[in-house]
Amino acid sequence: MTISRLDLKVFKPEQLGSSDDAGGQRTKLAVESGKLNELFRAISDIDHAQSAVDIVKCYPALDTPDTSILLDGHVFMSQKPTDNLVSLLIAEAATLDDADRMTDMVEILESSVRAGQLIRNRLIGLLAGQDTFPRPYLQSMYQFNGRDFYENITLVQGQTIVISVEYPGAENALYPRFEHFCQIQKTVTGGTGGLVQFKPAIPFDTPNYDVTINGESGCTKLRYASQNDGIKYHGVTKLTAAASSAVLAVESTSVELLPKVKTISISAGNALEGVEDSQGGVVGGASAIPSMVYKTVSVPSVSGQSTYIFELPDLLISDWFNNNGIQNVKYSGAWAQNASVSVIGTTVTVIFTGYTPPVGYSIGTSYISDDKYDVYYSNVTFPSNRLMVKDRLFGEITFVNTTYGKSNITMDTRLAGFGLDITAIPLIESNNNIIGYVDATTGIVTKNLDFRGDFTYTYNCLLVETVPGEVTPPGDLTVEFILKSDSPILDKFYLTVSTTSDTLLSASANSAGVITGAGVSGTIVNGAVSLTFTQRVYLSTLRYDISETVTLSPPPELYGLNPLRIKNGGVVNAFTAWTNIAIQHTEVQLVTSPTPAQTYNARENTRFVDITDADGKSLWTLTNTHYTWVKATGIVTINSDFAGFTPPFILTDTMGETALVVEVNPSSLVLASPLSATYPLGSNVSSIQNLGDLQARIGTVRDMTAWSNNWDLDGTPATANMNTVDFPIEVRNDTAVNEDWVLIFTGSTSFRCIGRRLGQIATGDTLNDFAPVNPLTLLPYFVIRSGAFGGGWQAGEAVRFRSYAASKPAMLLRTVRSGHSQITTDRAVLAFRGNES
Repeated sequence: MTISRLDLKVFKPEQLGSSDDAGGQRTKLAVESGKLNELFRAISDIDHAQSAVDIVKCYPALDTPDTSILLDGHVFMSQKPTDNLVSLLIAEAATLDDADRMTDMVEILESSVRAGQLIRNRLIGLLAGQDTFPRPYLQSMYQFNGRDFYENITLVQGQTIVISVEYPGAENALYPRFEHFCQIQKTVTGGTGGLVQFKPAIPFDTPNYDVTINGESGCTKLRYASQNDGIKYHGVTKLTAAASSAVLAVESTSVELLPKVKTISISAGNALEGVEDSQGGVVGGASAIPSMVYKTVSVPSVSGQSTYIFELPDLLISDWFNNNGIQNVKYSGAWAQNASVSVIGTTVTVIFTGYTPPVGYSIGTSYISDDKYDVYYSNVTFPSNRLMVKDRLFGEITFVNTTYGKSNITMDTRLAGFGLDITAIPLIESNNNIIGYVDATTGIVTKNLDFRGDFTYTYNCLLVETVPGEVTPPGDLTVEFILKSDSPILDKFYLTVSTTSDTLLSASANSAGVITGAGVSGTIVNGAVSLTFTQRVYLSTLRYDISETVTLSPPPELYGLNPLRIKNGGVVNAFTAWTNIAIQHTEVQLVTSPTPAQTYNARENTRFVDITDADGKSLWTLTNTHYTWVKATGIVTINSDFAGFTPPFILTDTMGETALVVEVNPSSLVLASPLSATYPLGSNVSSIQNLGDLQARIGTVRDMTAWSNNWDLDGTPATANMNTVDFPIEVRNDTAVNEDWVLIFTGSTSFRCIGRRLGQIATGDTLNDFAPVNPLTLLPYFVIRSGAFGGGWQAGEAVRFRSYAASKPAMLLRTVRSGHSQITTDRAVLAFRGNES
């Protein structure tokens, strides 16, 4: 049978609307061509005031009374809404099936963000309604080169985290399992004092870290949120320049699925990571001991790239780091929760798992440079022009009186703070007892003996280079670091830093990220700050202010979707690499007073020509009742007076082609090959959802001795069997559904028919043809001829098979942003097409 345009239809589901029951199985109610808005409710004044998101389900289908094949059936939004406040998307998910209703579709959309990497377990117990927890709990444990490390972490304002209750075994009535997705209200770094603020508040009480449930304690956990690539979104944009090559300049490749409100947040007094106070001093004077400062390098992220390699020739390599639980290399940059680091020699590899950063984010690594630091062991001579680094001494004392054995020691720079004499840093035991003093400039230890008597000592520590003949670190002329802000406002960046001669330098950035100031220059690119100083400075004194744009997520009840569980906070990619697109341009002309033999000139060899009336109804027919179009010449001949249709009439001719996208950028698409024609500015570019081949068919038929209500497992074959070779199970494109079926015999000739999703639909017997009717189409789901059954069936035996429809469900999303629209009518346009086999 020849497939025509009339055979391609989009069917409505069982129920339209926004209720929990909306969606469901395919009906025989087709959406009239040109009236896709029948699927969506009208946009109300409230929608325009507060924004709205509508989710609808439909069924693109090949509707023929046979089993013809539509090759690679596909759908796409072919036209942008005229109203700039309205956007349309198709959400593609492998888990969407015919039985899904609104609650199922919401769960599919919200599955794009899940609980991810563990930040820490043994979180403090929280009470229902609580929206804070103590800041000291922002300490993360992770593995690096096979060792466990603990580090204070930073949570950024607007970042999504997950507080969960997890434990094995049966559910505890007092503390049910749950995952609570919440948003950080203010940027905070782990440390002593203060609170971590989040919204929304915890819905249930959570167990304290010392509560044991089913043999496990520490059941309240803090996790990052992890993004899942199981959902693709397909949208439509426009060309911003004429295109004929493999690179398309477009308006945007992302769409704001969930309307947001943005505000400005100011973050002041930020210091570089790992630096706590001023370093250096003067010869013979009292000074603070210097902190360890990481050197940072970074590169911008590449869309779809999961591995980044850094060659660090000045990386300080020493077993001292692993032996003392200190990292000489760590990741710094975007999407830290998905990044892992491996080090081989001076080669550092950053690998992202689960989600790769979009294009343009800073991917960085911070490390200890051997140009500035080295490691010292006390069994050798203390080198010249070196100074010990704060809190980086580890050692052991052994008492001469063996009764007291050994004791671990560390330096303590907290007792006297900034005024500490660097020639007499206290050495303390684990109980904070001062056992001696070390000169940070010479390494000499002065013992502070107690009742235990004399001892010997060994220690190791990190040293920093100093100005020759002084105890002052030489300072730095350059630095690179990565801002902790996801969306910084560059012209709000301001910094101060002290030189080694106690002069204060300051600088600021403009909107392009160019940093200028007295003695300071630099840039901000993709969140990475690079600074150059004309005088040497102490990086420990560097402080910067930055403002950032913070997106406020609406409450879930406003749109029926939790914005914290939508990828990128609801800003989704409407185009994906290695996905097909349709590019098309349509020219329009008015058909006035149509009369037979009247002609119009459309463009030659266009893909499609149509005439529609004022209601959007198409005048195309298979027999050319109203007009004839000659593709080669573009001539359109009117064949009737269009009686029964409403003027004015619009003639459209559309040129277009399909292409493969290999790279997606914020305002451009890169194709696998150049376009075959030139498309003007304003042409539509649409991302395609490929539905695959559409044909009604029956899968493998198998029998079993018993049915155990397990749809995922077959049983032992029965003695009798179905003869589907001579009597194949019959289906048609216009009636078949996507469903798993089982026939359960209740006697030697009688059976029940049950669908996995539909439940029991009918009973039958082997003596007659079995043709259960679908109440939504009033035609049989399938037909089994009596000759297929044979004999020998026993009660309890079963036959299983799957039917495949010549349709697949599609999920359409319409977003209305807040604002005043002057457009009173608008329409959504969904294109559905394929190739005849």
